Amino acid sequence: IEAVKDMKDSVIFLVDCHRSMYEQNMFNGRPTEDCDSTSSIDCVLRAALSFMKTKIITSDNDKIGIILYGCAKTQNSLNLPNICVMQRLDTPDAATIKNFQ
Repeated sequence: IEAVKDMKDSVIFLVDCHRSMYEQNMFNGRPTEDCDSTSSIDCVLRAALSFMKTKIITSDNDKIGIILYGCAKTQNSLNLPNICVMQRLDTPDAATIKNFQ
């Protein structure tokens, strides 16, 4: 059981940011109190945020990264076109959550 406690996960979210992800889609869930949009990009980012919050509480050693592709701009160490590193693979904390929101 001790070996399982010492294990950590590394999760990288690859988020599609093509134009179609921003279109309203009535099949992507329901609007919530804090977000009245039902676009695919909103649903994906809300899910990633929820996942990060859960990981902070349940597994303080796990690492999470977020990479956006299909972006209008480029922001990564290899200068690959249309790819932005939103969150480097790292252990999330309160500051990470605040920046992500």
